Amino acid sequence: MVLASTASAPQVAAVASTTSVPQVVAISPAAKSIPANTLRLYVTFDRPARGLVATRDVRLVDADGRVVDGAFMDFGQDLWSPDGRRLTVLFDPGRVKRDVEGDGGSVAPLQAGRSYTVEVDGKRFQYRVTPAARTPINPQTWSLASPNAGSREALTVTFDREMDGALLRDQLDVVDDQGRSQSGRVTVSASGRVWRWRPDRGWPPGAYRLVVGSSLEDVSGNRVGEALDHDVGAPDAAPENLAVRFTVEHHVAGAAH
Repeated sequence: MVLASTASAPQVAAVASTTSVPQVVAISPAAKSIPANTLRLYVTFDRPARGLVATRDVRLVDADGRVVDGAFMDFGQDLWSPDGRRLTVLFDPGRVKRDVEGDGGSVAPLQAGRSYTVEVDGKRFQYRVTPAARTPINPQTWSLASPNAGSREALTVTFDREMDGALLRDQLDVVDDQGRSQSGRVTVSASGRVWRWRPDRGWPPGAYRLVVGSSLEDVSGNRVGEALDHDVGAPDAAPENLAVRFTVEHHVAGAAH
């Protein structure tokens, strides 16, 4: 399991602040539904909040208004981004992995088919919980909408699941047919299901690859070719599965389809 270290852009509407107290501007994943084995949440503030807010201030509340005790791991040291604006909050992996769930205090905090609310600093975000996601990521199943040559249109990638929005920002790279990394700007949808990359300059025609970093995870900790609940000693993902090829072509107005 990898924790992203770079701050992600807010994925919900920003909250205006007129005080010196840090305000929550995003809680992600921001999808309306998340898998029962979701591993982490990100809470983003409008200014540095390290030392002012802690993991213990984040609460998970069930549909009956009861706080779920011990829902989040307490390391004794909170996990902050370098700028102190994003707090990473972890569910206990030992309580969400298959075949290790117990009773009482060791039951998984998120139960499929139920609704929960995450509360922090007076802000609330509601989730509906779906069955656990226990299959590896397969980039070959992603949907890519290729741009036209000469344009600055975004390359748009749609995923088959909720991805870790923070990791999406530094674990995908666009390279040309010579393997040269291209310069552009990334945006990620609030749901974690759509990634867009807009080039700094117009697209030259040609062949490209979307290169997938080995640390990319979905919200349940599954990686390319490797589910979180994988067998020990399982082989790594094949290199061809760590890139998706696409072509940028000239668009001819009025051309027959």
